[in-house]
Amino acid sequence: MTPRKYVPFFVGMLLLAALLLIPFSRNTNQVSIGKPDGKTSVQPAPGKLIVDQSAPIHVNVSLPEAQFEQLKELNRNFIMKYPHIQVELANEPVKSAAYESWELQSQQGEGADILLLDSSWIKTFAVRGYLKPVDSMMTGDILSDQLAGLLEPLKWNGYLWGVPRDVNPYVIVWNKLLLEEAGLTEPPADWKAYQEVAAKVVAIHPEASILNWSTGDLQQQLIWLKAFQQGSSRLLSIMPLDEFQITQLAWLQTMESHISSLALGVIHPLNAAFQDMRLLAAVMPWTNYELLSESIRSKLTVDQDHISFPWLNSRSYAISSNSDSEEEAILWIQEMTDANNQQLQYNDAGELPTRASLYSLNSSIQVDQVLLPPAWWKNVLNTKPSESEFLPADPRWIKKWHFREQMWKQYSEGPAFRLTDYLESLALNGE
Repeated sequence: MTPRKYVPFFVGMLLLAALLLIPFSRNTNQVSIGKPDGKTSVQPAPGKLIVDQSAPIHVNVSLPEAQFEQLKELNRNFIMKYPHIQVELANEPVKSAAYESWELQSQQGEGADILLLDSSWIKTFAVRGYLKPVDSMMTGDILSDQLAGLLEPLKWNGYLWGVPRDVNPYVIVWNKLLLEEAGLTEPPADWKAYQEVAAKVVAIHPEASILNWSTGDLQQQLIWLKAFQQGSSRLLSIMPLDEFQITQLAWLQTMESHISSLALGVIHPLNAAFQDMRLLAAVMPWTNYELLSESIRSKLTVDQDHISFPWLNSRSYAISSNSDSEEEAILWIQEMTDANNQQLQYNDAGELPTRASLYSLNSSIQVDQVLLPPAWWKNVLNTKPSESEFLPADPRWIKKWHFREQMWKQYSEGPAFRLTDYLESLALNGE
């Protein structure tokens, strides 16, 4: 046999060897990428985050213990899904203590990577340089599923500084039977109408309260005043009260004996007051309304036309400006605020979700929609606030709010509201 006859045989052997080596020379799902420091990271599927093997992030929150336990469970699920990212959670249940601690840490450049802030704190933290923008995660389906009324207040200087987690708006609820006795089938439309209704209720039920305000709850006061004021109010700017607002508080002082101060955290007295026709109206967070008995709720009407500043009692995740793990932080926030986890949080805690898709039956989520928030909330929360309802870009806004809150607490404690003293104190302090 001549040597030329062996050529097809050798060519065939070489081709067979090449085919056998192909599986060892590539991976059909991942591509390795060399890095200047000699490390190698894995290129995931398109749209996935590229991360190093070690990316510890720290998260500070201020949550009730039950909600913190749930967050820890969600975080364990995250770590199982992304084992290369280590996450440490820290909880300070007392909100005032959390603010003082986080402010100091941010000033010293030692803030956690992620902070769960009251949404009203976001702009102040941003103005003071404590946060990084989060616009990069608001794209595609995530952005289209947001509620404008919750997102807009988190913007400043052309950037977005927070990602909404949940919202618990204050609502004004009215006793339908007392309204009917006063000749109304719906809540009073203006301040004069309210004064007339209040006078009729007191004439029929001398022991009845025309309003319930809990001690020290500044949001209750501001939302009540705003409900009867047309146009801009400047209430959130912590400016001096205008003439109409002073008139409102002065009239309420004359009716002080008919204003109750039942605590919102204890539901039974509120149930009893409404049941016994001893309470005309109350201002409360949505979760407290939901805790009222079903039979009592059937006798109440929620004033859907006067829901002011619904975003004010919400919480948002933010990324600290001193974080070195921004991409990992964004990934964690995306997971914690996705529709599935928001549904779990709503099922357990009752705060309204911030994803628009959860306000209707949603077959795409992977957990049971045990609870479905009322559909009308979607319209309320998706309404963009007017410019007058935005917080000012004031680095001292939070301190101003806390000062007035403490002042209101001082004059709302005890057996009677001291509204006249409160107004005098505001005037003395230039407010």
